[in-house]
Amino acid sequence: MSAQPSEYPGENPAYFIIQKGPDAGREFSLEQSISSIGRSAANDIVLNDPEVSRHHARILRQGSIYSIEDLGSTNGTFVNNQRLTSPVPLSDGDLLGFGETIKAQFVRRQPAPPPVPDWDEPAAMPVVREAQTPAAPPETAVPETSSTTPASRVKPIVIISLILLILLCCFCGLLIVALDSYNQGQLLYCGGLRPFWETILGPAGFNPVCP
Repeated sequence: MSAQPSEYPGENPAYFIIQKGPDAGREFSLEQSISSIGRSAANDIVLNDPEVSRHHARILRQGSIYSIEDLGSTNGTFVNNQRLTSPVPLSDGDLLGFGETIKAQFVRRQPAPPPVPDWDEPAAMPVVREAQTPAAPPETAVPETSSTTPASRVKPIVIISLILLILLCCFCGLLIVALDSYNQGQLLYCGGLRPFWETILGPAGFNPVCP
């Protein structure tokens, strides 16, 4: 019997592959809602074996769910070595038996991965860089000007000089008094400084007695 178009377009149908029997290695796709199996040419899947009844079994499909049902065959239909008495759901890898001769394996095709959209990669966005603000030039260190004016520096010097001068005058005065009181002033007035004292003190009537 010629294959009919699938009632579930876009889905990968399950299938079973003959592992033992006259058609070993052959695959039968299960695309329809009902796939009849038997020895008669009127079936969707024809198994040429005397152990198989003319209308042996059928596999039912509801979307991605499959089940198998025996149609009152003489030698029976088996799933995993268990003879069927009612419809049984099928899982991937189940072992099927049609009579005592033909053994097959039920295979569920994995769903096809969703197509990857062939989108053009978006153009790289231009990188906008922030304008860099030029760094401010380093501030030139302004040398600190001394708040002390020359006049203010002169004051301490003048004061110190005056103090030293006063001290020197006091020292000289004390020295003169000491020399004047020693030996009636002869050491002070009669030495090498006698002309000096005569010039200075002579007009005042000062005339020291010298030996």
